[in-house]
Amino acid sequence: MRNIFLSLALACALLGIGFSVSAQQIRDIETLVSLYKDGSAVIDQTWDVTVTEGTEWYIPVDNLGKSYIHDFHVYENDQEYANDGRKWNSDRTLEQKTGRCGIVEKKGGNIELCWGQGPYGDHVYRIVYTIDNLVQAFDDCDGFHWHFLNDEWRVKPEHVSINILNYTTSDVWYWNSEEDHNIQYWAYGMIGQSWMEDGALFFESSQRFDYDSFFSALVRFDKGLFSPAVEADGTFEELKDAAMEGSDYEEDKMTFFDWVCVVILLLVILGLPLLFIGYVLYTLGRKIWRRVTGRRYDKKIFGKDKIIDWYRDVPMDGNPTAFFSLLQSGDLLAKSKFDNFPNLVSAYFLKWIQDGLISVEKDLTKDERTNLRFAKTPDEVDFEDVMERKLFGAAFEASGENRLLEQNEFRNWSYMHDERVSTWPGEAIQRGRPVWQALSEEERCHAVEFKNFLSDFTLIGERAAPEVAVWEKYLVLAASLGIADKVAKEFERLFPKAMEEYVQKTHMTDTRTTYYVLNSLNTSSAAMMSSALSHQAQRSAARAEATRRSFGGGGSISRGGGGGGFGGGHGGGSR
Repeated sequence: MRNIFLSLALACALLGIGFSVSAQQIRDIETLVSLYKDGSAVIDQTWDVTVTEGTEWYIPVDNLGKSYIHDFHVYENDQEYANDGRKWNSDRTLEQKTGRCGIVEKKGGNIELCWGQGPYGDHVYRIVYTIDNLVQAFDDCDGFHWHFLNDEWRVKPEHVSINILNYTTSDVWYWNSEEDHNIQYWAYGMIGQSWMEDGALFFESSQRFDYDSFFSALVRFDKGLFSPAVEADGTFEELKDAAMEGSDYEEDKMTFFDWVCVVILLLVILGLPLLFIGYVLYTLGRKIWRRVTGRRYDKKIFGKDKIIDWYRDVPMDGNPTAFFSLLQSGDLLAKSKFDNFPNLVSAYFLKWIQDGLISVEKDLTKDERTNLRFAKTPDEVDFEDVMERKLFGAAFEASGENRLLEQNEFRNWSYMHDERVSTWPGEAIQRGRPVWQALSEEERCHAVEFKNFLSDFTLIGERAAPEVAVWEKYLVLAASLGIADKVAKEFERLFPKAMEEYVQKTHMTDTRTTYYVLNSLNTSSAAMMSSALSHQAQRSAARAEATRRSFGGGGSISRGGGGGGFGGGHGGGSR
């Protein structure tokens, strides 16, 4: 009980200091740990980073005990870095370290795994190395306590995930209950969850690392699952006791303060139903009032809450992410970001068609259906918009080796990458915010007025067709509103020759195909998002079940504890 309140207090305190002063980023570290029968392990990490300073990345590994690290390799874009072995020289320039990796041997048997950062900008590195004798033999079990990620990072990871799997043994790991299991596991050092799925262990952070965050896993195996090459010093219980000290797994006794808190919570809970009913009635009333009066916009953003005029010029130079972000942030009656985000995805697909990055091809198996062929790879395109680059890379990956994105391929890909996809709507809002925040209230209003203009396209008084280049931006932003097909049909009715020119330029064969593409883009994007969210819900349910377990069966990762163990150290990241 005490830990719950302490954690809440700590979380509130951290809100005031959670900002980074450096543009250097570690967006994500994915770690795959493959355990072998002899107790050795291959660590395969993927780092998604942005480099703006420094010359190298490094991972200190201290207190190796009877373990030994070797076969260190680094890859980027499927190219292996040159290896300096165990003679890495940190006193070199950025250019001299680029494309190279190696190990620094320090006093006491400690080491640092190092590699060159390469040119400033975004990078995705793959780091692979082997740990001998990770799993060691105890009298009554086999196991390990290893620190996989350090504390005191110079650049704090925003998200980490660790997957530990059984690579060579035929026995399946399982934890069904306190009495029925052949594996027990605990995790320490970060805010997140741990669970088992299909005989593998999963650990994932739910908050960005702070200065004290780290990750270590304590795992106990029944005898017979491994044949460790070495015997551990001491007993597993001693190892466990050291890890449990100060952890959330320790049992608390109720104090007088705890009982006072319980009473306060009960009083709050008893009043919640009335508060909830009042909140629902108030919220519905406000929505109805806003819809009837048209006062649906946030005054803090636009300077007024009712915007009914038209604006014919393309706002924010046609930036779809900024347009989506502003309307999502400032329209108080907007659907949820998850409902509206598929429109942004379809807008970018349309933009790529117009820019010649992908082409529309008839599906040979079905008359009306079309597929999308990628003309360029992500490496061949220099996107200014980070969100656009991310979406293009994901869609290209989903298209497979033939570079042809067929029906349901993006949806299936999204299902398999649900955690990544489910963060995109929120990220799009954040990415677009700096663009519209730099505008005046009047300029922000122009975005809403342009939305009004597109929505009322049938009523426009002008009969002069816009240039095709301008019309392309019109249609992309219309797609981000989910009305591209409607606006295109009205455009064709008003300006048939201009529409014919647009169809020819985009190589969409005819207007019928164009309408089909506009409609199917939105449909497939919505299916993509829906599939990702449904899988996310399934995984959340599995984690919720894991959270209810104890006695080494997963659940919330302990923020405290984690003492003892091997590997890890302090610091790391960029220098």
